[in-house]
Amino acid sequence: MGRKGSRYTIKEKLFYIGLVTQGMAPNAVQRKYGVEHSQVSRWVKRYGLQGIDGLRHRLMGKYPSELKLKIAMQFLEGHSSYPRLCDKYNIPNVSTIYQWVHQYTSGKQLTTRSVKQVKDGQKTTQMERVEIVQWIIANDMDYSRAMNKYNVSYGQVYSWTRKFKQGGPEALVDRRGKGKTVHDQLTDNEKRDLEVKRLKARIEHLSTENAVLKKLQELERLDATHHTSTKQSKL
Repeated sequence: MGRKGSRYTIKEKLFYIGLVTQGMAPNAVQRKYGVEHSQVSRWVKRYGLQGIDGLRHRLMGKYPSELKLKIAMQFLEGHSSYPRLCDKYNIPNVSTIYQWVHQYTSGKQLTTRSVKQVKDGQKTTQMERVEIVQWIIANDMDYSRAMNKYNVSYGQVYSWTRKFKQGGPEALVDRRGKGKTVHDQLTDNEKRDLEVKRLKARIEHLSTENAVLKKLQELERLDATHHTSTKQSKL
């Protein structure tokens, strides 16, 4: 049944999966049927995670933009590796996810059918960069909202945040083509303004979280009251 270099049907994939579940090693399957052992192992993993759906072939362009973004963010935030993401979301090749991550970090928008360039390379001052990074940190590293709020790319905010964590505000000075000067230092007034904005961003974020929590508690209370009244009416 093996056809090296060809696309396999679901029936064929299930056949090879069955051999492995019955105790045959993937390497033995390759020797006997000519199917790459790594491919057989991936089928077994995907079938275990997603059932038949994990064996269906999907074209790269058919993945929704929301899924591409979700997968790219999971990798960038350190939650998973390329191979694990391939197994989890039934992505045929590691290179597919690599392309999505590269597009996103380059300031390109991931779409279902095509890749569209968004605004990148917008000129900002050191103070603006510090403000953006402080807003990101205050909002639990929400890069996506920062991109929309300040009209900058992921590549910019990710790089600025990394530099800020390593070297503080001075690391965000644009020194391309020039050496360090006294003008690279933020003034005391600028530092105070940035601190006020940082605290304001954090307060707004916590207030939003608190409002959501209160709403959830209210809904749980109403639900409990409804169940209690329902039980009493049945008595």
